Formats: sequence, C-alpha cells, structure tokens
Amino acid sequence: MSICHTYQGLTLRRDDRAPGESRQTIRRWLAAVDSLVRDDALTVVSELVTNAVRHVPPGPERDWVMVLLGVGDGFVHLEVVDPGTADREPRFVPLDAGSLRESGRGLGLVAALSVRSGTHTAGPHGHRVVWADLERTTASGPPGTSDA
Repeated sequence: MSICHTYQGLTLRRDDRAPGESRQTIRRWLAAVDSLVRDDALTVVSELVTNAVRHVPPGPERDWVMVLLGVGDGFVHLEVVDPGTADREPRFVPLDAGSLRESGRGLGLVAALSVRSGTHTAGPHGHRVVWADLERTTASGPPGTSDA
C-alpha cells in the first residue's frame, strides 16, 4: 500500500481563474519534485479543474472546486473534487488523433500522463472526485527533501 508523506489541499472559486490558480499552487507545492513529474502534474490539474469549471452545472453553493495533492515514495496523487453532476460518470468520447477540436481530449490526456486514474462520487451530496497518480522518476521522501 502506498502512503502519502504529505497531503495538501486548496479550495478555489469555480470560475475561469481556477485552472491557472491551481497550476500556480501545484507548481509551488511540487517545487522540489522532478520537473518532468511537476510538468505532468500541472497538465493534469489544469485539465481536471478546467473540466469542473466547464461541465459542472451552476447553482447555490456550487461555486467551488477543491484540489488535493498527496506525495509519497515514488508517486504524486492528485484529486479534484467538485459539486458533481446528474451524470453518474464523466462523459469521455475519445477524439481521433487528427481532430482539431479544442475540447474532448482532457480525460484521455490525464490517463496518458498517469499510471492510474479514476473517478467516484463522495459524500451525501454526490460530489465528484476525479483523481490521478503520477509516478515519480525517483523514489524519495516528502517535498523539500532531495531527490538525489
């Protein structure tokens, strides 16, 4: 069983600024992690937060998105939690490689960059949790310790 040495979280207002704010925070939290893993984590969090901003219906008390980061020996675990939708599962229709559409590739990209990813609902209100595990290039301790 993998154990996170550190776990951090941030709740953002679910608006067009949230993807950029989540990237800034993850960049800061993963400052001591290999740059390739950090770059993949930035892409993953950006895709997941963007999906929450674009696809979750608005409403009272639904203006938030939460980003959680866990770091352990050999992995980075990212979660994005949103208020949820009426759909039981996120809609994912893969596009062909030649498609010029700007949307529809996010969950495929997340799956390609991670060693595991998935989704589930949580809590009595059906909040959606979408998560991804990224493999670190070298096993080490918590952020702030040397990867060498």
